[in-house]
Amino acid sequence: MADAKFKRKHLRSPLKTIALFQSDCYVFRAQSLNISEGGVLLENLPSVPEINAIPLMLCLPQFPEFHSVSPARLKSLEIEEFDSNIIRVKARTVRQFEGMSEVDQIFVTRIGCEFVLASDSAKQSIKNYVSTFAKNTIFLLNLFESHANDEERISLIRHIAKLLGYDESQKLSILRQKVLHDYQSLESL
Repeated sequence: MADAKFKRKHLRSPLKTIALFQSDCYVFRAQSLNISEGGVLLENLPSVPEINAIPLMLCLPQFPEFHSVSPARLKSLEIEEFDSNIIRVKARTVRQFEGMSEVDQIFVTRIGCEFVLASDSAKQSIKNYVSTFAKNTIFLLNLFESHANDEERISLIRHIAKLLGYDESQKLSILRQKVLHDYQSLESL
């Protein structure tokens, strides 16, 4: 049985977008990798803020539920068409740097941040994003199972994968494996 200390409290889903954060009087950008109601995983931070409540701004795309959209319409959708919610939260870093020199800390590329202040509307936006992403991931996995080397279906799979932030040019088996991995991470609490 997994140690309760390391067990996740919230469902998370991939979120590949830019995150803006403030440190001192400057605004920096980082790449978000995933999000849950409890926090966000950031990558490529130019520096790790040393405050307990880092102001963060994130953009959550509002995906439709793909199962309710016709295949023809799905193939014509582009990520830029989706509305998005801009959320502002405050977070603290949760990665431990104890025992690491300042130089070693520079080479840490991913930082987990726990939300310490998030409005109810921000929490609801995150919850909706994660829920819809999960449904769309299941839809995509079902397409993988039923494509039967149908070129039209394969084209649809690749386009939906692109909409969800995956590299659609990968071999189908690798693409399916990545989507399945994210789904398993999403559902395992």
